[in-house]
Amino acid sequence: MSQEQQVFGWESVIGQNQLTDNLQNALKFNKISHAYMIQGEKLSGKRMIADIFARALQCESEGERPCNQCRSCKQAMNGNHPDIIYVEHDKPNVISVDNIRTQINGDIAIKPYSGPHKIYIMDEAEKMNAAAQNAILKTIEEPPEYAVIFLLTTNRGAFLDTILSRCILLATRPVPGTAVEKYLVEKCSVSKEEAEFAAGFSLGNIGKAEAIVSSEEFQDLKELTLSILRYIHEIESYEIADKVKEYKKYKNRIEDFFDIFLMWFRDIMLLKADNSVNAEAAKKKIIFKNEYAYLKKQVDKLDLEAIDYVIGKIHRARVRIKSNVNFDATLELLIVEARREF
Repeated sequence: MSQEQQVFGWESVIGQNQLTDNLQNALKFNKISHAYMIQGEKLSGKRMIADIFARALQCESEGERPCNQCRSCKQAMNGNHPDIIYVEHDKPNVISVDNIRTQINGDIAIKPYSGPHKIYIMDEAEKMNAAAQNAILKTIEEPPEYAVIFLLTTNRGAFLDTILSRCILLATRPVPGTAVEKYLVEKCSVSKEEAEFAAGFSLGNIGKAEAIVSSEEFQDLKELTLSILRYIHEIESYEIADKVKEYKKYKNRIEDFFDIFLMWFRDIMLLKADNSVNAEAAKKKIIFKNEYAYLKKQVDKLDLEAIDYVIGKIHRARVRIKSNVNFDATLELLIVEARREF
């Protein structure tokens, strides 16, 4: 773990004051729950917040902020605190009942080794199957006094109502664009233009924005997709097939492809719906500001019904990919259907 990662404290959490105030007050007044659920998008800071809270709970200074100097904090920052346990799962899309039994239920009765608490942090908790949820429910209903369980999730709706009713429910919120831009310019040393795009594209998810500006692969994927979108109204069928073949190396970032596609047509819709005669005012609202000339040409060729139709096809293609429908065929069909509307 890098030194920069090790010194994260509450001051490092940007734009989540309501959530962090809640947790700091719990520490200040010693009102600690046995179970917390934090909902938020991937990369929105859920894990970092849980880490800071866990460190503060175990900190020998016993304040609402981790001191980052004591033995407990140093162990936590180095990832080897014996009483802060990260629940793992071997199958990528499922947290099984065996994972819960071996890592939580079979361990929680053992008292903390060194700290006042025994803390379990489970990322992607929505991946628990029904048996796993029922297994952890029994533990949440009657936990030892020292136990604290964190469930981090992108989807609160995936859980049994009985689990939700026994957790303190918290959520990350989108961070204002100006705050994201400021962070990216100062911490990531990117241009204002790059920061503005990333802030808009991430829709206030500061972790996603940081990942965008630091990824050469994302920039390559973005340029490939824009090379299609700029001329989608006149692209030939053989060109579509050739372009789609290039996406094989980006299979692990296919969600970014769909987001780029979606944001492009979102910008067209904004420009179409904007009644302002001031082009600069309209331009400020869109994400692909550098592509304004291309967008404007397409605005004149599409009506709102056609734009809405294409956006629906993007969502459908995303579902098809998640359902393991043929990758090339799904992308090719999406591009063909979008072109057909011009």
